[in-house]
Amino acid sequence: MDGNAPRKVVVAVDAMGGDFGPTAVVPGAVAAARAEPGLALALYGDPDTLDAQLDDLGARDLPIEVVACRDRIEMGESPAAAVKGRPDAPIVRATRDHREGRVQAVVSAGSTGAQVAASLMILGRLEGVDRPAIATGIPTLNGRFLLLDVGANVQCTPEHLLVFALLGDEYARRLMDVETPRVGLLNIGEEPTKGTELCVQAHALLRDAPLNFVGNVESRHLLDGAADVVVTDGFTGNIALKLVEGFGGFLQTAARQFLAGGAADAGEGLRGLLHRLDYTSTGGALLLGVRGSSIICHGASPARAIQSAVLAAGRMARLDLPGLLQQRLAGRA
Repeated sequence: MDGNAPRKVVVAVDAMGGDFGPTAVVPGAVAAARAEPGLALALYGDPDTLDAQLDDLGARDLPIEVVACRDRIEMGESPAAAVKGRPDAPIVRATRDHREGRVQAVVSAGSTGAQVAASLMILGRLEGVDRPAIATGIPTLNGRFLLLDVGANVQCTPEHLLVFALLGDEYARRLMDVETPRVGLLNIGEEPTKGTELCVQAHALLRDAPLNFVGNVESRHLLDGAADVVVTDGFTGNIALKLVEGFGGFLQTAARQFLAGGAADAGEGLRGLLHRLDYTSTGGALLLGVRGSSIICHGASPARAIQSAVLAAGRMARLDLPGLLQQRLAGRA
C-alpha cells in the first residue's frame, strides 16, 4: 500500500434529515463521492427511497452503502428522549456506528438538538471538555473566521470559553491552514474590563493561555477579519451568527437586483461577492469537543451545502480531528 495515499474514510449521512430530505441530501452526497474518489459514504434512511434516488442519479458505481432505518426523529421532539426512544432513527444509528468505528464522521441536516444529544450520549465528550461547542466559519474581507459557540450552550463559564478557544485554535491550525491563529473574545469594547463578569474573567484566562490572544473583538470588526477564531457563549454567538446570515442574505438580494439592472461592468466582482456570501460553500457547523466528527447542516440545506459538508467531514476524519483536539487539551500548548 502507498504510505502517502490518503486514508479511506466512510462518512455517515442522515439521508432523511432536513427540510428537503433525500431530494437534497442524496444528490449532495453523490456529488461529494464523485468529487472525492477516496471517500466512501453510508446513507441512513428508508432503503426504498434511497435506492430509487441512487438509481435515478446513476450512482450505483460509487462506494455508497444504504443503511436501512425505519424510524425518524421529528423536529419538535425532546432530543434526549428521542435519542433514547428511537434507536433506529438515522442520526442515532449513524452516531452509534461512528462510536463503533464503522464510519468516521456523521453529517445531518435534521434536528440540531437530536444530533447534539446523540453525540453527547453515544460518543461522549473529550477529556477536559465540560461542554462541547458548535462552531461555524463566517466569511470576512480576506477569508473566513471561526465563531464558537453558536448555540450549544446558552450559559457558559470563563473556563468553558477557554476550552472553546483551545478547540477553535487547533481547528484553525489543522483545517483552515492558519499557522498562528489570532484568537479573540466577542465583547462590547476593546478594554479588558469591558462587558459582563463572564467576559472580564474569560479575558484574563485567555490572556494567560497558550494562545495568540488578540483581546476583545467588537461585533463591528468581525467581518473585517480582526481574528481567525472568536469565542463567546452560545446565546450571544447565535444572535451574532443569525445577524450575519440575515445581512448576507440582504446583500445577496441587493447584488442580484443590481446585476439585473444591467450593471455589467461590476458583474465579476459582485458574482465573486455572492459566492463568498453563499453559506452552501461551507456546508455546516461543527460540533467540537466530542469523541467524534459531527457536522450539523442547516435544515434548509440544498444539495450543494450537503456536498460541502460531506467533503469537510471527510477531511476532518482523515486528520483524526478529535484525536488532535484531545492532544491539544491534554498539553494546553
